[in-house]
Amino acid sequence: MHRKYEKDLEEWLYNPRKKPLVVYGARQVGKTYLIKNIFAETHFKNKYLYIDCSDDQAFTEFNLKHNSLDKLLQYLKIEHNFTPTSENLLIIDEVQECLPILRMLKQINELKNYMNVIVSGSLVRMKIKRKMKNKKFLFPVGKINQIIIYPLTFDEFLYNYSLDLYNIAYDSYKKKKVTDDYTHQKLLDVFYEYLFTGGLPDAVDTYLFYKKDPTKSYEEVSKTLKEIFTNYLNDMELYQTTPEMIIRTQNVFKNIYSQLNKENKNFKANSIEGVKNNRQLVTPIDWLETANVAFKASLTKEIVTSPITSDENLYRLYLNDMGLFTYQSKLSIPSFFVDKESALSGIYFENYLALELVAHSFDLFYWKGKRNSEFEFLIEVNRRILPIDAKKSKGTIPSIKEFREHNKNDVVIKVSKNKYGYNSENKILTLPFYYFTFFLDEINSGLFPY
Repeated sequence: MHRKYEKDLEEWLYNPRKKPLVVYGARQVGKTYLIKNIFAETHFKNKYLYIDCSDDQAFTEFNLKHNSLDKLLQYLKIEHNFTPTSENLLIIDEVQECLPILRMLKQINELKNYMNVIVSGSLVRMKIKRKMKNKKFLFPVGKINQIIIYPLTFDEFLYNYSLDLYNIAYDSYKKKKVTDDYTHQKLLDVFYEYLFTGGLPDAVDTYLFYKKDPTKSYEEVSKTLKEIFTNYLNDMELYQTTPEMIIRTQNVFKNIYSQLNKENKNFKANSIEGVKNNRQLVTPIDWLETANVAFKASLTKEIVTSPITSDENLYRLYLNDMGLFTYQSKLSIPSFFVDKESALSGIYFENYLALELVAHSFDLFYWKGKRNSEFEFLIEVNRRILPIDAKKSKGTIPSIKEFREHNKNDVVIKVSKNKYGYNSENKILTLPFYYFTFFLDEINSGLFPY
């Protein structure tokens, strides 16, 4: 499976000033597959050592006991006949089970910087293990490189679905072309497949395996998503401090879709069983955010300044994957695909935009005016504040007038089923759903030609 993070790993490898690399990500986003099966097999074939701290009990116990880089290197030599050099690669997975390894990364950077070392694991588990086992633990800030892995974005899904179709879409966007009717509809069809399947590699792999038999594919993807959803809930039991926090965190996670699917999409603390105020949700939401399982968008009102500030007491939560979002909605397969025009509410597309923004390193903000006007998201590009409107289908943007009463007359971005277009007079950029990820890539590369 193709992941665009391969490029990030290659950039790290060929950086003459590289440091030990730490790779984070939520459960089942494909960290191990990316590092071991793609990157290591491509660049260090038969020249890498992979150790899983959750499986290799002897390795973990040894390092918990000795907590020494010299002892670690000695252990690798004796037990694995492996000496880290500039020509090979050491991979240590599930590192939260063996925190001394993280401490050693500082020493590796300072004393053995010729070594190629990648460690991966769950950031939330690292934090909790640190609090449980050693309050004096210091994360090696400044001594490591870091990458956060997210589920497949739409362009990655499209690339794996059909390289030819991906190339057509990518080339069309780069040339700012309007796609023909057939290609436009085909790309929208694939986009809906993505909304159902999501970007977690196991679900995508299942979908692609059964792609020629749609009925079988949807059924098997649903089973896979159910299993992942259950695993996420079980994970909260392992890494929470009290039974009360476990229940609250699980209830927040399970209610994200329903909270977005009401008229006022702000997350209401008192709608969660056993919760009376926002203060009681601080720890559960912090856990979900740190685990990259949910993402919080904060409210900003009327006049927006740079950098964007927000009201932390009013917020919305989004799920980290479209497949899990669709699964949580409990929408049936026939309703999703046969009657999607009426069955899919606008929050499906809103959650999709949120995930693309997060995967492209944007913080999430939404805007409200005085007269119930709103934009689902705001982004800042070179100190310019750009509102984003998510449209379920075609239509106008009624909030533009009020937003521009308070803010500069800058570009407004409309993401919908419409084809690409830019109205230079009204400064409205229209992007079809399948162009949005290319648009964010372009911004991150330093380009914004509007």
